[in-house]
Amino acid sequence: MAATTPRFDRMVPAAPDNVGALRRELRRWARRQGAPPPVQANVALAFSEACTSILGADAPPEGLDGPLIVEAWSDSDEIGVRVSHPSRGAGPVAVGMGYGFGLALMARVCDRFEVRRREDRPGTAVEMAFRLRPERPPERSFPLRPSRSTTRR
Repeated sequence: MAATTPRFDRMVPAAPDNVGALRRELRRWARRQGAPPPVQANVALAFSEACTSILGADAPPEGLDGPLIVEAWSDSDEIGVRVSHPSRGAGPVAVGMGYGFGLALMARVCDRFEVRRREDRPGTAVEMAFRLRPERPPERSFPLRPSRSTTRR
């Protein structure tokens, strides 16, 4: 499948209602770049978690001031995604609110990711990278056997 455009650039109001449509559009773009279905799913999931980290899970329905900026690019080996907003981030979060889970999830599905201040102006950016051809899991050197942890009758 030939890549149509190696760039994906969008700027929309930073409202939770815009995240779903952007996620679907970004996943379609990743598919056109040649990403296999598991990588497409990882891109979509990590994008949603990045939006939640930047905007906050309790963002008002009307959104925050300033745009949500999504940039993505691809080359022959990987897809890069950058999500940013001019806010100072979600602010202090009470322990147990779930933000640690979102970051752990991004660490699991991205090949690399980083949360940082935007270089060019105030705000927060999440940068993620996904290999287009993930490495195959290692071959097992021994066959899997049924578990003996349950009693047999």
